[in-house]
Amino acid sequence: MKYSNLAFILTVSIILGCTGQKKEAGLEIGFGKADLTQAGIFEDPVPDNQGNAPADKYNREEKFAISDRVEGRWRPGSGDTRKLADSIFVTAMYGEDQEGPWTIIAMDEVTLDYETVDMLAHPLIEELGISKERIVMLPSHSHATPPLDPDLFQMVVFEAVKQARDSRTEVEVASLNLQLEGKEYIINRRVHIDGIGSRTVMFNDGCLIHDNYIDATSHMYDWVENLGVDPEKYLEAGRKYITDGEVDNKLQTLFIRNKHTGELMGSFTRFAAHAVIVSAKVVNGDVSADFPGHMKRKIEEQLGGIALFGQGPSGDLRPLNREYSHAFAKEYGYRLADEIIQGYDGMYWQPLTRLEFFIEPVEIPLINNIFLSLEEVEAEMNTIEKLFDRETNPEERRKLQNKFWGLYRTPWVHRMVRPEWKQQGQLGLDLYALRLNDHVLIATQGEIFNRIGKLMVEPYKDYDPILVSIANEYVSYLPTDEERLKGGYESSVSIMTPGSPDILIRSTHRLLDRIYSE
Repeated sequence: MKYSNLAFILTVSIILGCTGQKKEAGLEIGFGKADLTQAGIFEDPVPDNQGNAPADKYNREEKFAISDRVEGRWRPGSGDTRKLADSIFVTAMYGEDQEGPWTIIAMDEVTLDYETVDMLAHPLIEELGISKERIVMLPSHSHATPPLDPDLFQMVVFEAVKQARDSRTEVEVASLNLQLEGKEYIINRRVHIDGIGSRTVMFNDGCLIHDNYIDATSHMYDWVENLGVDPEKYLEAGRKYITDGEVDNKLQTLFIRNKHTGELMGSFTRFAAHAVIVSAKVVNGDVSADFPGHMKRKIEEQLGGIALFGQGPSGDLRPLNREYSHAFAKEYGYRLADEIIQGYDGMYWQPLTRLEFFIEPVEIPLINNIFLSLEEVEAEMNTIEKLFDRETNPEERRKLQNKFWGLYRTPWVHRMVRPEWKQQGQLGLDLYALRLNDHVLIATQGEIFNRIGKLMVEPYKDYDPILVSIANEYVSYLPTDEERLKGGYESSVSIMTPGSPDILIRSTHRLLDRIYSE
């Protein structure tokens, strides 16, 4: 009887102890937002009147068809204070898994070099305890970026992330995976001519704009003429040279709401198109967050929460825009937002029960002879110019043109490549992945071509992983090996060797295998 009473007491104690235990906490995520405009330096040193420039200032740019550097394009008429046409922001998402905290930070307008990445990460590491490899910065990579005060920039990023950390709560998640109609939003900006190579149609000069393609025939005629030959001998009579290359029509949004109130806390949208509708080169230097800024603002106004944006694999893609203007950037951003808003009510929500952050190192070899001094660059340019002037074959002239573009961008290379990478002859990159239940967000570095992006997620495409690019420090373009042989702007300024796409694709497959096999 004594033992029966003891057993009863123990049983009751266990039951009471279990019911008295604190319920296991749910998984939490938070969002933050801070105004980046306050860090902008809007005094523009560009001369007010380009007519006072030396007569031969743009000769080389014209000769080698660097279309975004020719006279009349580079911030014409500026030189005073750049106008703020649209505010710019930093938005952040924060969470913690078994390995510690992580954060994803979306930035309007910015292009990041490695020194800036390290500067921005420093207080996040020291004061918030986030490991460097668990900080993912996603600049929208717009082309109207003002200089930013480093201290204020650092403060704004820290404020957004701290806000996100402090706002954490238990959440539910849902996703929207849309396939936009045809090619009404995006073009593949590379147009190929057999026997010569590919041309990157950066702007609409000489082009006719249609609903789902751009007719670049006149643009291509001008380019071939620039290569020193009669276009009639190389372009097919009556053929239209249009932007008919492969594009990425996916518009994906991940939504996160408060588990207890149902209020939308934040969203992450991924879309693959260069944010260049209000490029500073054609809107007088006015500062704007371009179409992602307008898209995010409308999502926030209509649905609530804090919106983040990640650029999909768009190394060879840009918007199909009728004009380069703030008005069209707004129209374009609102069109994307409307697609998302219309699909919002039909989503399936789940409590967040699985939260993990993953990292996959990727080592990619660098091409040779990319760390030239300014003196060496000038000497090489002079040599190429002499060869270009003597050459008569248009394909060989195109190859020289491409070499010139690579040299023209060399000063950027020194800002892209960390000293240890330079010493090792390879980029020590990372793939990042965030798993929220079965929703997976992957981030890669570099402006990768859309074909590479599709192959990266191919084995698991039915799960609709969300792949974004240009994470953290800028490391230029990564074209497919096939497109590299055709030349063009992107291939000319790439600093990664042929074969690099396969390395990145295999690394992504390893990462996705690890995530989904669990």
